Amino acid sequence: MTGDLSRTNERKNRQTAKQTDKQRTGMGLPRPLRLVVLVLLVVLLILYPIWRQSSYERSLAASSISFADFPPDYADALKQAQRENKNPEYDWPPLPHPAPEAQTTIPPIIHFIWFRDLYHEHLDISEIPHIGSKAPEHCMEHNPDYEVITWNETAARALVEEHYSWLLPLYDGYRYPIQRIDAFKYVVLWHYGGVYMDLDIACRRKLDPLLPFAAWYPKASPFGVNNDLMASRARHPFVGYMLKQLAPRNWNLLFPYLTIFWSTGPQFTSDMLASWFWYYPPPNYPAGEKKLEFGPDTVFVLPQEFYSEQYTFFGHSPGGTWHGPDVAVVLWFVDHPWVLVVFAIGCLVLLRFGLKWRKERRLRSKTHRPASP
Repeated sequence: MTGDLSRTNERKNRQTAKQTDKQRTGMGLPRPLRLVVLVLLVVLLILYPIWRQSSYERSLAASSISFADFPPDYADALKQAQRENKNPEYDWPPLPHPAPEAQTTIPPIIHFIWFRDLYHEHLDISEIPHIGSKAPEHCMEHNPDYEVITWNETAARALVEEHYSWLLPLYDGYRYPIQRIDAFKYVVLWHYGGVYMDLDIACRRKLDPLLPFAAWYPKASPFGVNNDLMASRARHPFVGYMLKQLAPRNWNLLFPYLTIFWSTGPQFTSDMLASWFWYYPPPNYPAGEKKLEFGPDTVFVLPQEFYSEQYTFFGHSPGGTWHGPDVAVVLWFVDHPWVLVVFAIGCLVLLRFGLKWRKERRLRSKTHRPASP
């Protein structure tokens, strides 16, 4: 009699444990079906960002500047000059210099930023040491009608303090100086408009063909866009959007490289443009035809052929001066992505066995509980 009562209590305990497990998991599904659902969720989590990135890359391709966007005579001259290894001969009409509030296209202004030490006097233009970059001189040589400005740390902060005091606590609070440089890139494009260039990029020829656009960002390889070279009219809404997103992206991601890259650097710029294109898809320009009609808020992409390849308007020298030793660790994972995949799978397996072990332990504790007299 006592044995029958004990077995009855044991069955009741098992049934109660099963019902409790179903309530806790919120799923009354059979175990194989639960596993299928879990696998599908993991697959969706993997495929969704791939789909978003693919959609973004299509938008970048559709918005790319092409030879069709240049005057036909200039396009022919550029191709001929490339074959003869010289600059194209083409007379551009005088460029307008509208005030920032009147700009609809990129003005003929080139901005560089040089942060070294804090300057005690307020200078508008830095003096770059003779051993430093010659990029400003090259740009002035090829674009004598342009205004070329090199900003130092004092002049940059003065502009932020005078016109964008709401940004100053974030600007001063950045942990790494390169974050302030990145943030100021967006400030100066919003305030003045023009072409921003890192000091490891120089002009190879006149930039006039690249100015009749509202804004453009260079295509990065293999994905997204870069922020070492950018151009925009003043008060472009996309640049304003980037300024507003600086605070939400101000995260410390353990490694300096990741923190800079994600909070203000190239990944920030690329993510912002991806979000912008998601909410404001670019027009469907006919392939190979001139983009005749675009509004002052349109964003274009400077393709590799004009950014760093065959018909590039720019010369590039080694950069990445803000990279620290941690970049080697990050780039190793970039070159070995399978390690992250194996790590993720291992975590899922451990989680699965951990949940199973916890469930079995709970069942054993209940089934071995002494029966009530």
